Amino acid sequence: MLILGFSSLPGVSQSLKRISIENIPQRKVRKYIVSREIDQLQDFTFIHPSWKKEINDSDYNVNEKIFFLKYKLSKVWESYRHANPLKMWNGHSFRLGLMISKFSNSVIYANSHSFPEVDTGQIYFLNLRFIKGLFNVPVAFEIINISNISQLVEISYIDNNKSKGEQLIQFFDNGDGSTRIVHRSYFKSESWFREKLLYPYFHKKFVKEFHRNMRQLIKDANLDDSIFM
Repeated sequence: MLILGFSSLPGVSQSLKRISIENIPQRKVRKYIVSREIDQLQDFTFIHPSWKKEINDSDYNVNEKIFFLKYKLSKVWESYRHANPLKMWNGHSFRLGLMISKFSNSVIYANSHSFPEVDTGQIYFLNLRFIKGLFNVPVAFEIINISNISQLVEISYIDNNKSKGEQLIQFFDNGDGSTRIVHRSYFKSESWFREKLLYPYFHKKFVKEFHRNMRQLIKDANLDDSIFM
């Protein structure tokens, strides 16, 4: 069921919309937001992540991908931590449609001239392109945790996505002046076909492209000539 049922919540107003749908370039993202009445919300804290602290991750499928970047952990972490979200989430296979911040209750569109750095409480709405754009699928996720001590970022799909779960990206000193990046995904859905066949293949593709984007951003920032393996 696609409708999120926000209309019963006090954050909904039928007279004043917080989100201008016409400023979102992707049709599927627009439909996703309207069908869940997210554009009617006055208070974005009513949007909740699907991943909760009490969840048992053994109930979820797991995908893991490891990357090696030939640069010091401190430099790599700072680059990921302070990158422009618009550049992070724009690639051949995915495009940013909208970002909202729960803490500032604000909306930032893909055509905005400036973006805040990545932070908790930010919700990203992406358009995923399959088979060179033949199929397009909207997805929304929230940054639920950033730890400068553990060098990790946790990302959760929001409630009522087709898939539920989280992605955990953690950075490690590889001991030789390089950095190891572990990108682990916990996921499940109500569709066996999506869960067992579609998600593992395409998710790995999207993850690899995301980290290639970051590699390029690091190189463009005149850091070391870094490569992923």
